Amino acid sequence: MVLALYPAAVFAWLMTQFGSVSGGDVVSSSWDWVPTMGISLSFHLDGLSMLFALLITGIGTLVLAYAGTYMKGMPKTDRFFMALVLFMASMLGLVLSDNIISLFIFWELTSFSSYFLIGYHHEDKESRKSALEALLITAGGGLGLLAGLILLGIGGGSMEMSELVERGDQLAESGLFTGAMLLIIIGCFTKSAQFPFHFWLPSAMAAPTPVSAYLHSATMVKAGVYLLARVSPVFNGADGWHALLLIFGGITMVLGAMIAVMQTDLKKILAYTTVSALGLLVMLLGIGTGIAIKAAVIFILAHALYKGCLFLVAGILDHETGSRNIRKLGRLFKQMPVTGTAAVVACLSMAGIPPLFGFISKEYSYESTIGMVINSPLTTSAFFITGMLFVAAAGMLSYMVFFGRRNKLDIKPHEAPITMLVGPAVLAVLSIVLGVFSGLINPLLDQASQVVFPGNEPLNLKLWHGINTELILSMTTLVAGIAAFAFVYYNPRLMSMIEISDKIKPSYAYKQTMDSLAELAKNVTQKVQNGYLRVYISMMVGTFCVLALIVLKDFGIPNIEVLWSDFRVYDIVIGVLMIVACFYTVVAKSRLLAIAMLGVVGYGVAFVFIIFGAPDLAMTQILIETLTVVLFVLVLWKLPHYLIFDEGFIKFRYFLVSALFGAIMTWIVMLITSHPLDSHLKTWFAESSYPLGMGRNVVNVILVDFRSLDTLGEIVVLGIAAVGIYGLIKFTTEDDKEEAI
Repeated sequence: MVLALYPAAVFAWLMTQFGSVSGGDVVSSSWDWVPTMGISLSFHLDGLSMLFALLITGIGTLVLAYAGTYMKGMPKTDRFFMALVLFMASMLGLVLSDNIISLFIFWELTSFSSYFLIGYHHEDKESRKSALEALLITAGGGLGLLAGLILLGIGGGSMEMSELVERGDQLAESGLFTGAMLLIIIGCFTKSAQFPFHFWLPSAMAAPTPVSAYLHSATMVKAGVYLLARVSPVFNGADGWHALLLIFGGITMVLGAMIAVMQTDLKKILAYTTVSALGLLVMLLGIGTGIAIKAAVIFILAHALYKGCLFLVAGILDHETGSRNIRKLGRLFKQMPVTGTAAVVACLSMAGIPPLFGFISKEYSYESTIGMVINSPLTTSAFFITGMLFVAAAGMLSYMVFFGRRNKLDIKPHEAPITMLVGPAVLAVLSIVLGVFSGLINPLLDQASQVVFPGNEPLNLKLWHGINTELILSMTTLVAGIAAFAFVYYNPRLMSMIEISDKIKPSYAYKQTMDSLAELAKNVTQKVQNGYLRVYISMMVGTFCVLALIVLKDFGIPNIEVLWSDFRVYDIVIGVLMIVACFYTVVAKSRLLAIAMLGVVGYGVAFVFIIFGAPDLAMTQILIETLTVVLFVLVLWKLPHYLIFDEGFIKFRYFLVSALFGAIMTWIVMLITSHPLDSHLKTWFAESSYPLGMGRNVVNVILVDFRSLDTLGEIVVLGIAAVGIYGLIKFTTEDDKEEAI
């Protein structure tokens, strides 16, 4: 309950700005974040963002109050509420952000926080699967959105959305118009569960009901719709924009409604009707006319009110009866009158029955489809079918649950606590009040439509427009919907027999893709992560060689004159000893011999350092070699049996990688030595070592003082690696040790 004060306070502040924003004013503020890249934390409160912000904070307050009782007794509720508040703040930042980069950051934060909310019951496999599915789809679309927003910013010459919407012509001339449009559409489609990405939303019903009520009816799933509406002034008029939104929105609308009436689980019915409603919103934005934009902003509010109420009612029914199956529930109105009343009111609004606010929304939606220049009969028919199925779904959620036949329940039904009833009751009352007194919300919705469609005709909300085509269609929809509900109600066996093949579902394609990726990862891992150190080293060295060749191919091999007279006897002797030691290291049949031969190579390098006047490096090399040999000897008796190559002298691929690496390093040394080492830094370091670093060893001063952050970073990396190794050794179970052996 205490957490509910946060969104309540924000809601109260927003209401203080209601009058000015409804009058056409804009409240904005900005703080520089990365000014060199044009990134700032800029916030913009206009009619559209005010509408969404009020829904986020208002419904958020009711959901938090509701969740306090609903989640009582469940484990780790502190994490749940932290994630819910984080999501709320992220969603609020998203709809208020004016800078496209900060908008994207808040966009991704909603995906991140919703992952934890959907996967709250993480011990359940389905919850984990649903959370991962939602994250992968929305975050994957988010990558496309980021690219689209960047193209939008480059083409429009600004990172501020309020400026970009006024530069549509400039963007169209930049050549980035189509790319930005397609990428933004993909990002918004994944977030708002449009076909073929719609399947993640019903799966997300694995989350606790407060999450479903908040994320999947009023906030997160409408984030994509919000962004499509926000960028509509930029793309409105483009053929591709209208066609894509109209086609995919229409398919999602009809498909979601059809699947909804086949369900028996309350949350599944609500989920698929939400998918359908989101499709309707996208379709209205695709129509793109002034009346369609008005219908969209009206439906955003109407849907949030009735769907939020119904999700909370579903949670109450599950909480107080132990079931969400509409075929088991029935005749609950006497035991749960308050819950039943709220549900009936919300369902009437969903069905579009006057004087509920949903009726006004349906009238405007019909008007927008009828007024289309082309495809009006097809679009109107699609909306008619959807409206009919919405009426049937409303009957399933109200009549079947509270007045229909009841099967045996495991728990005796009883009314929910007052804290759980406040939310659905308030939302149901608002559906009535805003329907009867629509003038209360008319100014704000008018400004919201003006943002999406600048210069739109003033909005004039009212219940009665006279007997017209829209009213006749609305009443016909109601009658057809009642008939559809009767068919569903009286034919339970027939409805249960209707199944959709998994192979034609987009979710099947997603599953196949994920299974294929997992199989590919498994095969690759078996090849490159097979437990043999030589394989890991050869892959790393081989990769380096390929990358080095790409860079070195443009340099050529320098001509370096070699004066054999400059070679001294001990130079040749040391070189020959190191080569011989390398040879015996490779062919050694004893680990101790191999270590000894490596020591010879190391001490030979130290001797080379001494010859060429680098005693400090020689000392370091000697210490390292000595310590390495000591450590190897200490752990020698614990190491597994020494493996010897039994396929000839040595596998050809390892020889090839080694030879290539040696040749490339020789090439690099030749390139370096072919250029005079006359950098001014040598003199500067030599002169500054003692005055600035108080040390006469130039190398040490460079490492400890001039490049201290680099050295610190290397130490941190080594420390983290040491902790990881210690953890692997210390916390290995006995079973793991036996498997390793």
